[in-house]
Amino acid sequence: MSNWKQALTTRARNARSALAPRLQRSGAKLRELLTGGRKHLVGLTIRTWKHLVGLTIRTWKHLVGLTIRTWKQLVGMTLGTRERLVRITLGTRLFLVLVSMAAATSLTIVMLQDRSLSGDLQRAAEARLQSTSGVASQLLDEHLAAQFERYRTVSTTPQFIANFESHHGPTLSHYAKGLAEQNEARVILFTNGEGEEVAGCGDEELRILVREHLESVSPSKVDTGREKATTSLVALRGVPYSMVNIPVQDDAQLVGGLVALEAISLAELSSWSRLCGARVTVDDGAVSDQLTSAFRSVGDLQFRVTISYDSERAALANSRTNAIVGGLAGLALATLASLLLARSLVRPILAIQAATERIAGGDLQFRLDSGRSDEVGDVARGFNLMLERLDQNIRERIRIENQISHLAYHDSLTGLGNRRLFKERFETAIEESRSGGSGLSVIFLDLDRFKDVNDTLGHTAGDELLIEVAKRIDGCLTAMGVAGEQGEQGEGRGFLARLGGDEFTVLLSGVEDHQEIEVLAKRILRALAAPVNLREQEVRLSASMGIALAPDDADDAETLLRYSDMAMFHAKNRGGRGYEFYSDSMQEIASNRLALERKIQRALENEEFELYYQPKLDLATGQVKSAEALLRWRDPVLGLVGPAEFIPMAEETGAIVPIGEWVLREAVEQAVRWQAEGVPPVRIAVNVSARQLECGDDFAAKIADLLEETGLDPSLLDLEITESAMLKDEDAVIALLENLRDQGVGLALDDFGTGYSSLSYLRRLPINTLKIDRSFIMGVETNAEEAALVESIISMAKTLNLRVVAEGVETRKQQRFLDDLGCDEIQGFLFSRPIDATDAAEFLSRKRRKRARKKATKKATRRSNKSAA
Repeated sequence: MSNWKQALTTRARNARSALAPRLQRSGAKLRELLTGGRKHLVGLTIRTWKHLVGLTIRTWKHLVGLTIRTWKQLVGMTLGTRERLVRITLGTRLFLVLVSMAAATSLTIVMLQDRSLSGDLQRAAEARLQSTSGVASQLLDEHLAAQFERYRTVSTTPQFIANFESHHGPTLSHYAKGLAEQNEARVILFTNGEGEEVAGCGDEELRILVREHLESVSPSKVDTGREKATTSLVALRGVPYSMVNIPVQDDAQLVGGLVALEAISLAELSSWSRLCGARVTVDDGAVSDQLTSAFRSVGDLQFRVTISYDSERAALANSRTNAIVGGLAGLALATLASLLLARSLVRPILAIQAATERIAGGDLQFRLDSGRSDEVGDVARGFNLMLERLDQNIRERIRIENQISHLAYHDSLTGLGNRRLFKERFETAIEESRSGGSGLSVIFLDLDRFKDVNDTLGHTAGDELLIEVAKRIDGCLTAMGVAGEQGEQGEGRGFLARLGGDEFTVLLSGVEDHQEIEVLAKRILRALAAPVNLREQEVRLSASMGIALAPDDADDAETLLRYSDMAMFHAKNRGGRGYEFYSDSMQEIASNRLALERKIQRALENEEFELYYQPKLDLATGQVKSAEALLRWRDPVLGLVGPAEFIPMAEETGAIVPIGEWVLREAVEQAVRWQAEGVPPVRIAVNVSARQLECGDDFAAKIADLLEETGLDPSLLDLEITESAMLKDEDAVIALLENLRDQGVGLALDDFGTGYSSLSYLRRLPINTLKIDRSFIMGVETNAEEAALVESIISMAKTLNLRVVAEGVETRKQQRFLDDLGCDEIQGFLFSRPIDATDAAEFLSRKRRKRARKKATKKATRRSNKSAA
């Protein structure tokens, strides 16, 4: 028996030795937590002082701003009033403001510090309570683990297992008493494999309570590697106990259990209190005025940690005393500093006042002394910076005014003189010419087909082209030794200007004869003829120039410029790429053009236009299935005017749009009238100008409205367009033609072969008919090349499933030639000249009757032949 007691004592001692390091580690962790709490409190205090310092800085910034505003107010006052305010009123006011701000700052600091510190202490106490609660809970867990380890060690000894397996009651009871004495246990129980009590020791009432607790309470498991080993906290008769229930096993077979109940003594709680730095108690949860927190509950009892506020209250009281004393001391120092500051502000203000008087006198080179490093120095440096920028602004304004003056007299794109400068130079040159008796010439230059460049390559490319043109013309003047400084009053006799768009003018003084002008004009034409590379495309230029001379043609600038413009238009009408000198006959031509323009407008208003119709012969059937509407003008004075004499003018002025609308309506309505009169239905072909196609969807909508209004079948209307109509915006025109085709309107390409013609080009167009220009038909009888060309056109059209109409057919040989090639229709004097609506109706009806008689004759002949047979 003594051997197993000695072994038991040895194992208990070893268990306590193993538990000691754990308790030391727990104490170390507690000290770390307390140290962290103190660091947290120090951090809160540092943040509080940072907040107070920031508030003080913002207050002083506000004070400096107030001082600067006061300076600005004083600058506008008279000297006597200002001196009185600076010496008395302003100083006193600044002093009172500074003292008030210092008092408010001190009071704010004390209040904020008190509030912040109070809150920080409260949070620090709560953090301390929370950390001690965690430590106390850990100590309680360590206590349970240590108790479990002691009894588990006992339960694994061979002597204990041997005695336990004997199930001898007295022996086990004696063993239990020894174990209880050694571990100061209140109850020791041994159970068998079914959980029934075999032996034990201790107070009987406690043993009964233990058995009841084991039956009613499901204890928490401990991670021991054994499934049924448990520890529990129980409260019996108002006393907390720790209980362990350890299974006893032999060769992995359960043979019973060991149950031990130990009381948690006040000494143990005191030990925990020392380790936690707070009082650890067990009570029933009564309300306390101290800061307390329950960390474990056992029945009606609670394990609780309680700390005191005394140290925090003492720290708060001490802090308040220090804050009040420091605030009063700071207020005293601020009062003294405010008095000194108010006095120091007087001298800089007087210096600024003197500076403003010098600036008002126009001295912008004056500068304040900016050597000070305080706010007064900042004001002085800002004042000097203002003067520098004012000086810069004045110089910049002068520069801008010079630039504006330059732009007012120069072209922004080319840098040449503009119309305004040209006019002034022109007037000056005219006066010098009159006084000196020398000659003067004006060359008015306009680029040919410049609009095509803008439309195809874009306006940016057009601008690049204008810049290149200006360089080349200026180079010609330089080469002849007559160039002056463009846009300035140069010493040279030549002056180049751009009036706008693609119009340039050259003013040449000291002209003796026409030869010098012609040499210059030819040189300019040669220079412009050289190709220009724009956007990786080669563009060839040409120009039309008009030349007027003083005093031969006129002796005033306005008339000379108008005459040179008139001569330029005359050169352009002759095909461009040349020059013309002004002559009196040009004035008459210009007057006639202006009169023609007015007559065209009046003719539209007075309904002087008429439509003639030229029938088309279907070569396959010999029938007349269509006719082209041709415009004529019956002028009351001139009589019947052909389209070649007025259509170009109408195109140029835009009058072709309303004229074209009238032609469309009249042709459609005439076709409807013919049908009402019994004339066989025929397709009416109407020419459409490029100007009309520019209207886009609006033009297509007008066609649809017209067909719906008149009731004409859309298949009886053909619209004829020329290749030139595609030049401006080919994609937009194709979209418009597709819209018209979808309405059922026929589309024909007129005058094919005279413009840009190719197979790929034709494939894109949504047309039904191809019209061969009369210029190709005229030579098919005598010119083999033209005959081959016509044959190629017809073959290409058939490949694209297009009908072919030949214009200008005047001989039977031409008709047979076209018929052999598969041409669908012919139109020309051989068959019919253009005739008015009445004659056209009779012509169409006569053709129908003649065709009917031929059919009747053929039918009668067939019947007679059958009878004879």
